[in-house]
Amino acid sequence: MTRAALLPPVLLGLVVLLLGQMAGLALETVLHLPIPGVVIGLVLLILLGVLRPTRAVVRAAEPAATPLLQHLQLLFVPPGVGIVLELQALAQNALPIALAVGGSFVLTLLVAGTLLQALLRRQDRRRSPGQASA
Repeated sequence: MTRAALLPPVLLGLVVLLLGQMAGLALETVLHLPIPGVVIGLVLLILLGVLRPTRAVVRAAEPAATPLLQHLQLLFVPPGVGIVLELQALAQNALPIALAVGGSFVLTLLVAGTLLQALLRRQDRRRSPGQASA
């Protein structure tokens, strides 16, 4: 019996999640990437879940991930406190922040709409291969 099998499932799941985070942080530091290490770790965990030989490793994280996701709203408390504490700095930079948020929203909306239209046209072409499109 391995030592990992002796751990309670939630503890083993936390170990998997933290190892993924630590791997992402290490890659960020070593490779000087502009992407946060936590995001890199999440992508690594997703890749491990996609690959068949390592799928069991990611499944081991499920007992710890499920309660975290159920109480996800609690993870927004620290950023909320930070916003309240830095309210003056946010007020001084309100215009650039509003332009960035609004611009990214519009850009995302345009990209999603264009992609949806392209996928719908492609789906129509597949359904009626003999008919000419109007």
